[in-house]
Amino acid sequence: MIDHGALRLVGLGGLGEFGLNALVLEWEAECLLVDAGMGFATAEMPGVDSVVPDFEYLSERSRSVRAIVLTHGHEDHIGALAFAVEAAPQAPVYGSRLTLGFVRRRLRERGVEADLRLLTPGQAVEAGAFRVHPIRVAHSVIDSLALAIETPVGVVLLSGDFKMAHGTAPDEQTDVDALSAWGDRGVLVLLSDSTNVEVRGRTGSEDDLIPAFADVFARTRGRVLVSCFATSIPRIRRAADVALGAGRSIGFVGRRMADNADVAMELGLLDLPPSSRLPALSLRDYPARGMCLFVSGSQGEPFSALSMISVDEHREVAVGPGDTVVLSARPVPGNERAVSRLIGNLFRRGCDVVHGGTARVHVSGHASQDELVELIQRVRPRYFVPVHGEYRMLAQHARLAVQAGVPAEHVFILEDGGVLSLTGVHAGKAENVPAGRVLLDRSGVDEIEEIVMRDRRHLSSDGIVVPVVVLDRQSGRLESPPEMVTRGFVDWEEWPGLMDEATRAVAEIVEARPPEEHYDPTVTRERLRQELRRLFRKRTQRRPMVIPVVMEV
Repeated sequence: MIDHGALRLVGLGGLGEFGLNALVLEWEAECLLVDAGMGFATAEMPGVDSVVPDFEYLSERSRSVRAIVLTHGHEDHIGALAFAVEAAPQAPVYGSRLTLGFVRRRLRERGVEADLRLLTPGQAVEAGAFRVHPIRVAHSVIDSLALAIETPVGVVLLSGDFKMAHGTAPDEQTDVDALSAWGDRGVLVLLSDSTNVEVRGRTGSEDDLIPAFADVFARTRGRVLVSCFATSIPRIRRAADVALGAGRSIGFVGRRMADNADVAMELGLLDLPPSSRLPALSLRDYPARGMCLFVSGSQGEPFSALSMISVDEHREVAVGPGDTVVLSARPVPGNERAVSRLIGNLFRRGCDVVHGGTARVHVSGHASQDELVELIQRVRPRYFVPVHGEYRMLAQHARLAVQAGVPAEHVFILEDGGVLSLTGVHAGKAENVPAGRVLLDRSGVDEIEEIVMRDRRHLSSDGIVVPVVVLDRQSGRLESPPEMVTRGFVDWEEWPGLMDEATRAVAEIVEARPPEEHYDPTVTRERLRQELRRLFRKRTQRRPMVIPVVMEV
């Protein structure tokens, strides 16, 4: 549905959750997609490796999509780009140089081609009815951007992931003058990062971590392994400088970590002397005290390099007494248990583990409360929409905006599928659009249907029971006593008599069938399934999946 004379902001992901960031700006019959991010699988998604937005809404408007614009190179903003490009193959993709460097490799992995175009701060690009102005912002990955987008009804300013980072290196500072200039021109609506809205004060800079890294290198006799997000080039750059100063050589372990380091070095954003780099293979041949390894897997992902190292199953790297592992990343909500398990496994290997709870080895890339207020006061938007965060964070950010001077009736909280309609004089929520998600297995290619996921959750919760019945083809009677095969249901020794009761129930159901059912195994299977589920629910309060097997001989 098209709201004539109105700009529509359509959230396809990233509203009320972390990851899956994807926002559509829609004017008449023209669309602009900002970001296409993936999400992390949770414990409630067995067998799922990653999650991406359902881009059906975009696909239905494929010829109307004028461009896809990326704010920065983190996976929660670019990880689903291949799917977005497949939904709108004619749309050019704009991003900063490092973002495009990351994107180019990911698209190549999936065999997807796209028209990639450079987005440079201070240089606007035209995309149909939209004029996009990139603004440099500080974040944990270099070349991050906010976007001021001119539309027929006014300026939409998206903060992207940001912090102010006053006083750091010029290429890592937010361009506050540009933000203020847009505030002077007039901003219709500000969409602002909510990740750290619960944190008082201001977020620190990457330079704040140098003393802790220096302490680790000074006291570690063996290897130092640093694990952070593979896109955190500013952090890798600082830790590598400290390591080089301590006389250590640098290695990268894990495909994504090595790939991103290569991209950063190709672009001149990570400067490592060739003589200081360790080869990816034969790492076991180098002296432990001379090594600093950057390792992927800070979130405890099951098959990541660091997880494999923690259980002593990595081909090239083993850790033990005298080694130190630095976890320089905050667990993404939902990953806390996996990270805790990872730390425990590393301690079992005998090495020391340093993390944000024990030393200043991590600083957020997101603005805290004082910086969020500063952005609002610089931009002075007419309307405000909190984005990027769980719902409680969006709600708290909305309150913060009101305290900062935005009228309460001009603040809108959207969730996935939510639509905000804006004219030059009015803003209000419109009817929601479908906004689902696609679950991917470890290949990152094959989709997992919701019915399959429901079955997996059922099996993981209550187990499975398979009654096996062999019938005489002629008489329809039991050829042999029924058998019960179970997995993950109950310990039969703790439920005396339940196995016998279930077996008798199967026999009675089969023997009591009317003659007309003797030649219809389908009806027999359904009757067995229903009666056994009723029996198990009554006796155990559990609902195992029951899959009867009826064979005729």
